[in-house]
Amino acid sequence: MARRTPSQQFGFANGMLDEALLARTDVKAYYAGARDLTNMLGLAQGGVETRGGFRHVAEIATPPGETAIRLARFAFSFETTYLIVFSHRKIEVFAGDALAATVEPDPGTPGDEDRFYTADELTALNWTQSLDTMILVHPDHAPKRLMRQGGGASWVLEDLPLTETPSFDFGAGTKGKATPSAATGNIAISTTDSSDFDHVSFDPGDPAYWIRINDGLVKLTSRTDADTLRGDVIQKLDGTAQAETGHWSVEEDAWSDGRGWPRAAHLFQGRLYFAGTASRPQTIWGSRAGRFFSFETTADAFEDEAVEVTLDNDQVAAVDQLFAGNDFFAFTSGGVFANAETPVTPANFFLRRHSELPAAALRPVEIDGALAFIRRGEAGARPSCNELVFDDVRQIFVAQDLGLLAGGLIDDPVAIAARLGTSTDAANHLLVVNAGGDMAVLNTRRAQKIAGWTRIAAAGGGEIRDAATVGGELYCLIERQIGGTTRRLVERLDAACCLDSAVTATIGGNPPAVNWTGLDLFEGETVRLVGDGIDMGEATVAGGAVQTPFPVSTLEAGLVYDWAVETMPIEAELTDGTLVGNRHRLIRATVRAGRATRFAVNGREVKGGRLESEGFDQPPTSFAGLKTVRFLGWSGGREGGGATVRVTGRSTEPASILSITAEVAQ
Repeated sequence: MARRTPSQQFGFANGMLDEALLARTDVKAYYAGARDLTNMLGLAQGGVETRGGFRHVAEIATPPGETAIRLARFAFSFETTYLIVFSHRKIEVFAGDALAATVEPDPGTPGDEDRFYTADELTALNWTQSLDTMILVHPDHAPKRLMRQGGGASWVLEDLPLTETPSFDFGAGTKGKATPSAATGNIAISTTDSSDFDHVSFDPGDPAYWIRINDGLVKLTSRTDADTLRGDVIQKLDGTAQAETGHWSVEEDAWSDGRGWPRAAHLFQGRLYFAGTASRPQTIWGSRAGRFFSFETTADAFEDEAVEVTLDNDQVAAVDQLFAGNDFFAFTSGGVFANAETPVTPANFFLRRHSELPAAALRPVEIDGALAFIRRGEAGARPSCNELVFDDVRQIFVAQDLGLLAGGLIDDPVAIAARLGTSTDAANHLLVVNAGGDMAVLNTRRAQKIAGWTRIAAAGGGEIRDAATVGGELYCLIERQIGGTTRRLVERLDAACCLDSAVTATIGGNPPAVNWTGLDLFEGETVRLVGDGIDMGEATVAGGAVQTPFPVSTLEAGLVYDWAVETMPIEAELTDGTLVGNRHRLIRATVRAGRATRFAVNGREVKGGRLESEGFDQPPTSFAGLKTVRFLGWSGGREGGGATVRVTGRSTEPASILSITAEVAQ
């Protein structure tokens, strides 16, 4: 007589697991994880549900060959938020799902296109935002600001009105002694070694040059001769005494076209911070307190003056990102640095390295009380998604690999975003967009020890390129082949949709109707139709219109996707060994559904109501609870793998799966 062994799948709190864990039945996560969770989202309570559909918002038109696009969130207030779409020399602003404004070059102004970023430059574009202003930085451009005006009716892109900017001595120091002619006004400064002034130029387009001498600052304006320059005193000198060699300096603007511009920016505690130029990649600058556009410093180093620090380490620590929560963080190629001092002053602005993991140049996000960032994948290292958690014993932030159990889902990340729990979904989701076009999603609730990954794949072979959350809504940039043409679409994840690129058709008459229009996006394409909640099959769009088999009052058209939930191989422990390598039979599987209409278990269909109780013009009957399916046949053996339970369905048949119980016999 066959021996029966039950194997319980207690939900999916640990999400989709890596293939490397197929033999790790000793790990607790094995029976709280899954082999496949495609197009599912983790629930805060530990189960999974279908992700919903992507509702079409807009198509982003780009010139041929200039296809890069970036998405960003702009939050004026809790209630007023916008999606910013950067494309080749164009900025589009969306309020909700509607285009609110477009900012682009003025064709009547020569050279105005240079204000904007090309598609090739968008990858390195970075930003920080507060109230009505988004500050934009790029290593090849002077900082700019995108300003909301007129209550959101108009938007303006302009150069940031910086007043006092930092300077730096990029030379080898001074060789001679210098003497100023006066302590104030327009003065002359002479040196005993003319080579101190050889590099100073006053040609148009050159950066400004400065001399720091006798605790004062002079902005140079002209050359008298080889060893004498003139300039305006910006900060009064202590006197006109001759300054000894090494006690004065000739400096130039720290930021310029020649030296590079900041690549990172952040607003924190009343200061605007910049970091990471080409010439000073490890330096961070902070503005004066309460004066975002002034980086003035004096010899007195008052507490409200600008701050500056260069990260000294045993390896290059080029700053790519800045972030601030309770502490101030710098994410660099040489690790993660942090400053816990508050408020920041010139005396306490220093950063300590907390993690040696090199950070990728992707914007970090805060989720579930931690800071998530992507580890740089270089020199043979695997890119990974990590979180910074404070260690009370060591008094440092420790980087922990969030994808350790699901490393295969993190594959060359290109974007990262976070969506906190909403009124309809209490789960916190961390979203990592991979270069291959799919998206890994982490469901995290640290207090409940829930941390599980799932995978999202766009319908119809679409490829996800970017993601941003705005007001609790997830927007994605998706490349799709429609009618033989590559289209770049902004789409919003919507639990009320069951199709991707979902478009709500327009009635060609009074409801209910069979003639529907407004589907120009899918011209010549075969789409799925869902009318009044009923899957009506496929139709080809012609002239932007379709006909339904029978009259309906609402119609959703789009692309259908498949979803799957598969357990890890059932490898139960027996009194005389395990099932590993032995022939065994899956007797039955019981699926506990939170809600479902129909699905298949290892290919066998399960649905809610009896066929005769459902009308063909009515939505399918939904159900909740247990559904049991019995099986025949054997699995395992020397060449076969262990049996699994695989639950599948289409997006038109959404479901939430809470647990799976399997029974096997040997």
